[in-house]
Amino acid sequence: MDKQTIFYQFIDQNCNSAYRFAYSYTKNQQDAEDVVNESVIKAMRGLGRLRDVSKMKPWFFKIISNTAISWIQKQKKTTTSTLEDMEPLLSAQDDYSQMMVEDMLSALDEKYKSVLVLRYFERMTIAEIGEVLDLNENTVKTRLYRALEQLRIQMEVDVS
Repeated sequence: MDKQTIFYQFIDQNCNSAYRFAYSYTKNQQDAEDVVNESVIKAMRGLGRLRDVSKMKPWFFKIISNTAISWIQKQKKTTTSTLEDMEPLLSAQDDYSQMMVEDMLSALDEKYKSVLVLRYFERMTIAEIGEVLDLNENTVKTRLYRALEQLRIQMEVDVS
C-alpha cells in the first residue's frame, strides 16, 4: 500500500482521537474541527516527508499540536469551557464522574494536560508523546508524574 492510502485509512480510524486532542487545546467544537481539518491538509502536503509509516500517529498528532498552538495564537482569544461546549464529547453513557474529570483536566496547565490526554486518552507511549511534543522521555515522565500528582491533590480537595 502507498503512503496516501495508509494515511486515508489512518485518518478514518483516528478522526475522533484527533478531534479530542485538538479540543483539549481549543476548548471549542468549531475551532477543534478547523484545527483537525487544517492538520489533515498539512499532513497530506507533508506526507512525502514521513519516512516511517509506523510513526504516523505521533507524526500526525505533532501536526495537530503545532496547528492548535498556531490557531490559538492567531485567534488571540481566551477560551473557556462551558457544559454546552463539552456536549459533543460526552456520550449518553457519561456520568457525573466523567464531568469531574473534564473539570479537573481543564484546571491543569497546558503542558500537563497534553501529556495526560496523549497518554491516557490516546494511549500513546512515553516515546511517542516525546515525539509529538518535542520533549525527551524523562521530561514526559516528569510532566506525567506532576500532572497525576496535581490531579490527586484536586481529588483530595474535592472529596473534603
